[in-house]
Amino acid sequence: MNVTFKKLDDLNAIISIEVKNEDYQDNLNKQFKDYRKKAKIPGFRPGTVPLGMVKQMIGKSVLFEEVNRLTSEELYKYLQDNKIDILGQPMTSSTMESETDFDNYGDFTFHFDLGLAPIFDLKISTKDKLTRYEIELDGKEVETEIKNLRRQNGKLENIDKSETENDSIVLLMTETNSKGEHKDGGVFEQEVTVLPEVVKSKKVKKQLLNISVDDEIKLNVFHLFNDNEMVISHSLGIEKEAVGSLSKNFTGKVKEVKRVLPAELNQEFYDLVMGPGAVTIEEEFNKKIEENLGSYYVAESEKQLEAEINSVLEKNHPLTLPDEFLKRWLQGTKPETYTADKVDELYANESNVLRKQLIREKIAEQENVEVSDEDINQTSFAYTAQMLRQYGLNNPDPAMIQNFESKNREEKNYLLRIRDVVVEKKVIDKVKEMITIKPKKISVDKFYDEIKKFNDKK
Repeated sequence: MNVTFKKLDDLNAIISIEVKNEDYQDNLNKQFKDYRKKAKIPGFRPGTVPLGMVKQMIGKSVLFEEVNRLTSEELYKYLQDNKIDILGQPMTSSTMESETDFDNYGDFTFHFDLGLAPIFDLKISTKDKLTRYEIELDGKEVETEIKNLRRQNGKLENIDKSETENDSIVLLMTETNSKGEHKDGGVFEQEVTVLPEVVKSKKVKKQLLNISVDDEIKLNVFHLFNDNEMVISHSLGIEKEAVGSLSKNFTGKVKEVKRVLPAELNQEFYDLVMGPGAVTIEEEFNKKIEENLGSYYVAESEKQLEAEINSVLEKNHPLTLPDEFLKRWLQGTKPETYTADKVDELYANESNVLRKQLIREKIAEQENVEVSDEDINQTSFAYTAQMLRQYGLNNPDPAMIQNFESKNREEKNYLLRIRDVVVEKKVIDKVKEMITIKPKKISVDKFYDEIKKFNDKK
């Protein structure tokens, strides 16, 4: 067999594999003889079927499988032996035609296009300077958190009239025409629940206050749902594509008004939030809330630092990729997703993810980042605990976490995803050691101002 590698530029290459008759003939004959021994063909005893008949029956399919096996093995062996780092998978060349006559037992030549991974050096040093925010809490933060917890664990009761922004209102929404009548074919008496405090429009928010059951108000439906098409679609029970043709004018008839009665500060509430017996008096509860908030904001600060590290890595390594090759590969891999009219848009996100992955792999390789079974076990346990908290189990029992974690492991590719999480965390931690990070004390409000500034720059 003969392999030829031709580099077209820094990111594209063609590899040609030549398979000669002598490369496959011995194995092919062996397969023919094995088939001949086992074949049950009327008129012939096992082992007496003429070899020519065997070739006629299975020759082309066996030849196809054998040649393709040899080609694939030689292709990947060459790439591995020569340490050629590719992106995606080799594809049949779009510029060179392969020689593949499977009707005859001759020689074959296959040409494959390759997308090459960019070669680059890491550009990370102490000259890269970032801030680790040390968030200082005040009494207001603790009070607000307790207030929210009391509401989350409170009881909902029906009332006659909305009086505060926290009261929830159940409306029967009807789409109207210019005369204020039900629009023909439009939304009719669709039940939706709205909370005045989340409405951005001051006019609509004012309309939702001081209204009683059976009152009817005229609303701008887009302002009611903050111009969020997904929320409008879900709330009104219509397709997202239909939102653009909606009339902005709706009437809303008040069906119900509800108010949350905050949970009382008692042992039942303490046990519900902190776990049975964790705290027994209000002072202990407040202190625990402050500690939890402190831990939360430490995590938020670290998350922001890591976001800024990723931004620096991306800025310092503006990698160029074999874009056209990768688009063609994506279209060939998932043609139903990467259609001609969507591939450019979808590829923009795919390429960003790929660049981040290449930078991460470079750091992991250069800094000898290793992943142990213990790393994976700890991360999987923490991931499962966080998942349960998102489902409302604030203090899940370790045995419960272990049980769910075991079930997660049964899912295909779960441990591979967990390993990726571990590698990414270890890489980011390694970068933290390579750059300059200065601490800065800051209030909660100013911290979120910094986050907004950072996001606005993207």
